[in-house]
Amino acid sequence: MSKKLGSTTLDKKNIKGLNGFEDVFEDYVESEEYKAVERKEKESKKTAEQYEMQTFLEQENARLTALEVFLSKKVTINTNFSQTDKLILKQLERMEELQEKLSIELKKNDSHFQKNLAHFFNSHFS
Repeated sequence: MSKKLGSTTLDKKNIKGLNGFEDVFEDYVESEEYKAVERKEKESKKTAEQYEMQTFLEQENARLTALEVFLSKKVTINTNFSQTDKLILKQLERMEELQEKLSIELKKNDSHFQKNLAHFFNSHFS
């Protein structure tokens, strides 16, 4: 069984070794010096918590401000001046060009594709 003395927990072995000093410890715990130290520790914990809260609130404010800017300016620009249709047409044209180039390359008898295909069939089906 352990006994709590102020903010320190002692086990049975240490308590037996301190027999006779209980009055001294109790007087110290009740003293103004000890209470002042406890108050300073509590105040420093409060200050640290306040700084953490302030930091969190500042970061949250920055995030919400950025989100507001995004939703109010960039999204409206995208909806009013959409580039989607133009980009799709451009990519379709590019795809057609690449398909034409590819089909021309594939039709050549001495192309790399024809050579590799012939090598594949000759090695696996001969």
